Amino acid sequence: KAADDRHDWSRLAREICDRHFGIGADSLLVLLPSLKADFGMRIFDTDGSEAEACGNGIRCLARYVFERNLVAPGKKVITVETLAGSRTVRLEQRDGRLVRIQANMGKPEFAAGKIPVTLAAEQNGEVDIINHMLRHRVSVNGTGLLLNLVSMGNPHAVHFLDRELADFPLQRVGPVVENLAIFPNRTNFMLARVVNRRQIEMRAWERGVGETLACGSGASAATVAA
Repeated sequence: KAADDRHDWSRLAREICDRHFGIGADSLLVLLPSLKADFGMRIFDTDGSEAEACGNGIRCLARYVFERNLVAPGKKVITVETLAGSRTVRLEQRDGRLVRIQANMGKPEFAAGKIPVTLAAEQNGEVDIINHMLRHRVSVNGTGLLLNLVSMGNPHAVHFLDRELADFPLQRVGPVVENLAIFPNRTNFMLARVVNRRQIEMRAWERGVGETLACGSGASAATVAA
């Protein structure tokens, strides 16, 4: 931990993630030793802020340690410590090659303090708490939203549409939702459309980054909310 603190990861993330003067990325992943898991991981987004969890990031890290031979040959499961707790990652191998990586995203949370969100929570049982967090109405720049609030170790607000997602002004609405006063740590904003019982379309506005091509924890949050 002491060696880790000697580095200004936030500044490095801003410089590396810059798409004009850096490498260009959504996040900087820092691989660290851990006393609680096989590996430790910290996540710093484009704006230098630190994220609690990242579904795609943890799979990228798993591939990195596998390809650098930091994982014992034939090992099928590794654990990674994050700010959101330890996560289990399964490595599916074929003929010595890594062909699939499956990350356990942890248990979804709906309690206001867990998300976190500064809404008065219902006190009449778990079902009422969940329903309360899946029915929060807001208006952003004249656009009415029904936010489904859930934590996958990091905060998410999911809004479902019944029309094409491409027509939604995500670049205008996303940053406003991210910074709503009810979210003390800001939030990720997921725009989703249920296509059928086996498929959901999604656009992701990630906290500290902006619109991204994919979001693992966001896909999990959208599935839970659906």
